[in-house]
Amino acid sequence: MDTAVGGSSEDAFFVALRQLGQIHRRYLAQRVSLRALSRGAGGPVATTIGAWLDGSRFPQQVDALVSVVEQLRAAATAEDFVPTASEAHVLDPLWWRERHAAVTRDRADSVRDGVRRAQAQAIRQEQQAATFVGRPISQLDAFDLEVHHSVEASAWSVGAVLASAASASLSRGWTAREDLPELTPYIRRSHDEQLSALVSRGQAGHSAMAMLVGGSSCGKTRACWEAVQALGEGWRLWHPFDPTRPEAALADLQNVGPRTVVWLNEAQHYLLPSTGSLGERVAAGVRALLQDQARRPVLVLGTMWPEYWDRLTALPAPHAPDVHEQARKLLAGTNISVPSAFSPVDLAALLRDGQGDPRLLYAFQRAADGQITQYLAGAPSLLERYRNAPAVARAVLQAAMDARRLGHGLTLSHPLLATAAPGYLTDAEWDQTSDDWLEEALAYTAKPCHGARGALTRIKPRPSQAGPATPHYRLADYLEEHGRSTRYSRPVPDTLWEAAFQHAHAEDLFAFARSAVSQNRPEEHLRFAVKAAANGDHAAAWEAAETLSRSGRLTEALAMYQRAADGGAFMAARRKAAALLHRLGRLDEALQEYQAAAAQGHLPSVRNAIALMHDREDRAAAAAWCQRLAEQTSLDILDTAITLLQQTGRDGTLIPWLCDLAERGRPGALARAADLLQQAGRADEAVAWLVPLARAGYLGAELCVAEILEQSGRLDEAITWYRQAAESGYPSARSALTRLSATGAPSAQ
Repeated sequence: MDTAVGGSSEDAFFVALRQLGQIHRRYLAQRVSLRALSRGAGGPVATTIGAWLDGSRFPQQVDALVSVVEQLRAAATAEDFVPTASEAHVLDPLWWRERHAAVTRDRADSVRDGVRRAQAQAIRQEQQAATFVGRPISQLDAFDLEVHHSVEASAWSVGAVLASAASASLSRGWTAREDLPELTPYIRRSHDEQLSALVSRGQAGHSAMAMLVGGSSCGKTRACWEAVQALGEGWRLWHPFDPTRPEAALADLQNVGPRTVVWLNEAQHYLLPSTGSLGERVAAGVRALLQDQARRPVLVLGTMWPEYWDRLTALPAPHAPDVHEQARKLLAGTNISVPSAFSPVDLAALLRDGQGDPRLLYAFQRAADGQITQYLAGAPSLLERYRNAPAVARAVLQAAMDARRLGHGLTLSHPLLATAAPGYLTDAEWDQTSDDWLEEALAYTAKPCHGARGALTRIKPRPSQAGPATPHYRLADYLEEHGRSTRYSRPVPDTLWEAAFQHAHAEDLFAFARSAVSQNRPEEHLRFAVKAAANGDHAAAWEAAETLSRSGRLTEALAMYQRAADGGAFMAARRKAAALLHRLGRLDEALQEYQAAAAQGHLPSVRNAIALMHDREDRAAAAAWCQRLAEQTSLDILDTAITLLQQTGRDGTLIPWLCDLAERGRPGALARAADLLQQAGRADEAVAWLVPLARAGYLGAELCVAEILEQSGRLDEAITWYRQAAESGYPSARSALTRLSATGAPSAQ
C-alpha cells in the first residue's frame, strides 16, 4: 500500500479519491465496472483502479486517472446522477490533473527533503563519531594494550626442547619454526567462556563490565584481548592513560560512544589513586556510562590483582569514612577469576591446540606448577636476573620494589631511584661504586630477558605525548608481585622515605602515609599525611587531624579537620572541627561549623548550634535558622522548630508554615498541622483542608481526617474514612475500626 508522504494537498487528494470511489460504488458500478474502467483507461488493471478509488494507492499515471474520471463523469450523466456542491470537483478531469501535479511536486519535494535530512543526519552521526574516543579494534596492537611479550625460544633451546619432546613422544606437530608470530597461540580456559558471554551481551546491545582478577602475568590482559577480537566492525576500543590513567579517564568518559570497549588494564591505577576523590570520581563516571541508555552498548574490561580487589570491595570499618563506596558498587558482580596455573585439562589443550609453536612446548616443559603464562612472560628469567644482579642493580630493584609496595605509582622517577638506592647498599658496597653507578645499574635492569621486557625499564613517551622533565621507569609486574610477597615485613631504609617525600607524585603521598603505620614509622605517617593533605587529599587530612588531635596539637588538628571537611566523604570532619572550635572558645566559628554539619544531615549538630545560640540569648535567630533547616533538609527537626517558634511568640505563623510544608510533601508536617488546628479549636477547618489532600493521595491524610472526625463525635463519617485508610494499608485504621465496633458503633460492624 502506498502511504502518504504528508501535507494537506495530498490528504485532500486521497479524500477526493475516496469520495470518487463512494460515488462509483453507490451510483455508477452497475453502468461501468472496474474491469470496464480498466479497459477504457488502457493500462491499469481493475484491482489497481479499485485501489485508487478506495484511497489506498496513489495513481502514478495521471492520464489513466483522468480517463477513469471521464468515464465516471459520462456514466453519471447517463444515470442522471448530480453530485452535491461539495462533491462536484471529483468528477472534474481538470481538477484531478491540477491536483495530481501539485501532489507529485509535493512528493518530490518531500523526498528531496528526506534525502537531505538523511544526509544531514549521516553527517551529524559522522561528526559525532569523530568526537568519540577510541580507535577501531582492527587497528590496534595487543602490545600497545599491555599484553606481555612472550619469551623467545632460541635456536639451541628449540633443538633441546624438540629432542626431549621426541623422547617423551610429544614431538608430533612441534617444529623449530623461524617465522613465529609475536603472540603465541591462545589456549582457551574456563574464564574465557565467561568473557565470551560478556562480549555476546555487548553484541546484543547491552552494556556490561568484567574485572579479571588474578596474580601477575597469569593471562588476564591477553584474555581480554582475545575476547574483543569477536566484536565486529564498528566497535572501538579506548585505553585512557595520558597524562595519567585516572585523569585521562575522567577527562573523556563523557566522550565514550556506543559500541566502545573501555580498556582499564591494571584498574587499580584508575580506582585507587590516593589524591582526594579521584578514584571515586572515575568509578562514578564508569557507573554512569554503563547505565546510560543513549550510549549502549558499552563494554568495560579491566584487570586487577587480588589484593587490590580485596581493598576496593571491602566494607569500611564501623564509623569509618566509606572512601571506596563508588568503586565497590561498580565492581559488584564483575569478578572473573583467572587462575595462576594451567589445570591438567588446560595443559592437555595446550599440547593438542598449540599449533606447533615451540614456545608453548618450551614453557610446558619448564614452567613449575603449570604456570605457563608466567613463564611465557619471562618470569623465571626476571627472577634469575634479579637474584644474580650486581649490588648496585639489586639495590635499585629493591628500592623500586619497596617503593611500589609502599604505595608509589606505576612510574618511578630517576631522582627517586637515585635518592633511595644508596640505602640498600652496605658501606663496603657503596665504597666500591663508580661515579656512574646508577646508569650502570639501570643498563643492567633494562636488558630484555629472553625477549620479554627487562626488570626495570625506561618509559619512552610517544611522539604525541609530552615527556616528563626527568626519565621515568617501570618495574616488571612479576618482580613487583615478588617484592610484595617476599619483602612485606622488611624495614625500609630512611633513604627511601626521604626519596618518596621529595620525589613521589602527589597522588601517592597518602599511600606512603598509610604504609608508614604498618612499618611502625609514626613520624613518617604524619609527615606524609600532612603533605598529602596540602595537595588536596581529604582522606589524608582526616588521618592527620586524628593523629594531631590524639597528640594534643589541637590548633594543627583543627586546620586538618577543616581541610578534610571539604571532601564529601568526611562529614565527620566538620563536626570534629566544630567541637574543637567550641573547645578553643572560638564560638562564632564553632556555630558556623555546627550549622554546616547540620545542613549535611547531622542531627546532634542541630542541637549544638541551637544551644550555642541560646547561650548567646539569640532565640529568634535559632528559631529562624531551624525553620529554614527544616525546609531545606530531611532532618527530623519539625518538633524542635515548632517549639522554638512558640518560644519566640511566632505561634501565628506555625499553622500556615506547616500546611505549606505538608502540601509540598514534607513528611510529618501534615499530621503536626492537623494537630495544631485541632488544638486551636479549628477542627472543621482542619477537615476541610485535609479532605482534598486525602483524595489527592497525600500520605497520612485519610487517617488524620478519620481521627479528627472521631474526636469531634462524627462517628459515621470517621468510620468511612477509617475504612479508606485501612484499604490504603494503615494498621492503626484497622485497629480503630475494631475499637469502634466493640463500642457498638453501627457503621463499624
